[in-house]
Amino acid sequence: MTSTAWTYAMPEDRIQEFRDLISDLMKDLSGLAARADAVGYNRERMWLQHNEDGSAEFIVYLEFDDGVDMTTFAQRLSAYESEFTKWWRPRYESFGRPKSFGEPLLSWDKGA
Repeated sequence: MTSTAWTYAMPEDRIQEFRDLISDLMKDLSGLAARADAVGYNRERMWLQHNEDGSAEFIVYLEFDDGVDMTTFAQRLSAYESEFTKWWRPRYESFGRPKSFGEPLLSWDKGA
């Protein structure tokens, strides 16, 4: 399994706006599912880790399908267009874009 994660700062005054965006997304996940199938990932997790100053770190974790690597994922993601991405991408990217992806240090699965 290949996976990646990234994070970026979320200012306090945009946290509720981001929660609202995710709430809208949760009403219909079919566009997200179609993108995942086309791009080649099977698990996505998002978190907000709050800081003492009221801001938060926005954290995303993805697991790729077998045979999909970071380069393939990035190429497919940037090329994928749909009604979902026309709605999602400008809203999501208004919160920022990661400058890099996480450096994997530990990958552990219980029982593996």
